[in-house]
Amino acid sequence: MTELSPAARAHVDAFTRSWLGLPAGSEVPAMPEALARRLLRCEELERTERDQWGNWEFGFAEAHAEGRLWEPDVDRWLRDQGSEEARWPDGRPFAICLSHDVDLMAEEVTPMQMLRSMRLSLLDTSAVRFARPAVRLARAVHHGVAQCPTAEALERCVEIERAHGVTASYFFTTYPGGAGHRYDCTYDFGDRCRFGGSTVSVADVMRTLDREGFDVGLHGSYNSALAVGQLANERRKLERATGLTVTSTRQHFLHWDVRTTPRLQAEAAFSADSTLGFNRNIGFRAGTSLPFRWFDAPSDAPLDLVELPMLVHDGALLRTDALELGSHLAQQTVRDFIDRIADVGGVATFVFHPNNLARDDYLSLFEATISHGLGRGAWFASVRDLDAWFRERER
Repeated sequence: MTELSPAARAHVDAFTRSWLGLPAGSEVPAMPEALARRLLRCEELERTERDQWGNWEFGFAEAHAEGRLWEPDVDRWLRDQGSEEARWPDGRPFAICLSHDVDLMAEEVTPMQMLRSMRLSLLDTSAVRFARPAVRLARAVHHGVAQCPTAEALERCVEIERAHGVTASYFFTTYPGGAGHRYDCTYDFGDRCRFGGSTVSVADVMRTLDREGFDVGLHGSYNSALAVGQLANERRKLERATGLTVTSTRQHFLHWDVRTTPRLQAEAAFSADSTLGFNRNIGFRAGTSLPFRWFDAPSDAPLDLVELPMLVHDGALLRTDALELGSHLAQQTVRDFIDRIADVGGVATFVFHPNNLARDDYLSLFEATISHGLGRGAWFASVRDLDAWFRERER
């Protein structure tokens, strides 16, 4: 086990000072070593275990072995330091961040999206890759091929948030072409779809969401987590296609490496990331729900990048290769999780994939999450909102 460097300890102290609302230069309580290491993700730096997608999954975590994965231990320690300062706007007791990874515009695909999927399926060196195009073709035919698919589930997601008066972050992908991976998404900015009663491009959908106050961010491709310059290129392509300024991001498949990805995100001029979570469980990977400035261990210095931990993944609750809780237990788990975060004045950050809302169990879970959050008096904010709020708090 490596000791924390003086720069790392000073960084933890700055985080503590910020969230306790203490003046710059003042003394702060020393966060216990175990909590500081969890916040800085030291175990991911020191160990090499990774899952089939190259990710640090929940089973590798010390907190999982200790039965603490679902506990906001850092946030609870901050609360117990006795600060009574109100954190959130209008005296709200806690915050909820809804976010959406737009992996599909619709279950139906265009002919070009079908061809892109078949091409991407060949981008690895395994012997079975030559069978994948036929599988992709059969899948596309099963779900339907259309020149202008209807983005029904995405539109429903937006309409629910409009109706409840809440905001969210929508992370869209950039088709990576030959720089891609077979896990990547296949829509592109000029592809047509039906949205809001009109035939529009994918770029038009992004601009519509931005005009309505939603945060439009980048869902970085699988390889962009490790490939130098690829994230920056994808951000430029998205901004050129839409005319938007994009500041927030989340990696596709949560493909994220502690040594490399945050630095690449900072170099791509992203202000905030919300990848730090799990695909097949929920919980506090860094021990906190709160936004915090990322400390880059390889350079022993902080980055100009705010990390907002992603705590609850819709698929982790309901998929058969994850927790498989079923609709009733998943809703109860989310309510309990929100209550736990409200108790420490934290941020409950969720990801719901819009295409999943075509299923009743995912749809009811999404609506129950919003309803319980509103009932508990949460401040609903996007990743962009929370990034701005935290940076102002630092100042």
